[in-house]
Amino acid sequence: MKCKILLVLFLMCIALFNSGCIGEGLTADQIAEKMEEKQANIEDTSTTVHMIVTMDDEVRETEIKMIQKNPGMSKSVVFMPEEMAGQTTVSNGETMWIYDPATDQVTVMPLPETPDDFEMDYAAAIGSILNESDVSLLGTEEFDGRDTFVLIVVPKEDDSSFGSDMKVWVDEETWTPLKIEMEIEDEYNMVVEYRDFEVNTGISDDEFEFEIPDGAEVIEIDDFEDLFPVDMGLDEIKQASEFEVLVPSYVPEGYGLDSASYSQTSIVSGVKESVTLFYSNEDEMILVSETFYDGEKDSNSLSMMEGETVSVNGEEAELYTMYGGTMMLQWETEDAIMSISGSLDADEMIQIAESME
Repeated sequence: MKCKILLVLFLMCIALFNSGCIGEGLTADQIAEKMEEKQANIEDTSTTVHMIVTMDDEVRETEIKMIQKNPGMSKSVVFMPEEMAGQTTVSNGETMWIYDPATDQVTVMPLPETPDDFEMDYAAAIGSILNESDVSLLGTEEFDGRDTFVLIVVPKEDDSSFGSDMKVWVDEETWTPLKIEMEIEDEYNMVVEYRDFEVNTGISDDEFEFEIPDGAEVIEIDDFEDLFPVDMGLDEIKQASEFEVLVPSYVPEGYGLDSASYSQTSIVSGVKESVTLFYSNEDEMILVSETFYDGEKDSNSLSMMEGETVSVNGEEAELYTMYGGTMMLQWETEDAIMSISGSLDADEMIQIAESME
């Protein structure tokens, strides 16, 4: 979700300021052309991304140092939260390295080739954004030593690409967001700051080569496409998996198994396999997910959300209410983290979980 929000804001800010005023009537094609002209002058960027997310009175702070260079080179190092400090992702445009110091594990994979004729449809993207948003200029302000425009971005519809009002500080020099504030119904607040933002400092290509630490475990992925789950029949998945795949014997009336996917490759530390079962009726879908670990399991993915502790077959489980009324039930087995999500009530969620065998 965060990447989508930042892309939307990036395109919108470029569109607004290249046109000077939305009301002047520049077409999306003209705006996109001006946008590409401006971005063509940027060879490299560096910044420290600082993000604070507050949800249900829980506060989570993240800080990541990021550098990028054309064509397609990038590096990010996590500083906060403490339990993720040192996690590093490096790409030289052809190979990506992902290092987790907590497990002393490096994942190495080739990156897919980008076709020469691949082009983003800026005109369509910008036109869509402008059509679903009201953007107003509050004024100018200095942020972190750079002159910025301050915008208010308001979605016209509840189902727009980003779903809430935002305040955005946009760099006058590069027309990229340097600060974003977003709040949803006093329950969710996010502030993202791009500190020490610099462009065209002559970053060396050497920054985008990763030296594997002595003694680190190396996991090599031969093909980037191996990371994507494969649709398989349930019997095929059970035969392929080295773990016991559980299947619910109960689902609500009207639901049936629509499809299933299987993956035995992951960049997440410790994950050996994952299975997802998709159940559907005419209008809704239920997702049953099983993530199998080799060693310690990571159950912190929903740590920013306040859950209700319930019982599944006498064991503790967490029940979360997601946006839009969707529920998610999560619990652990000996080898896996299990989850069920869908537009169901708590009793039905628990009944499905307790029927898994």
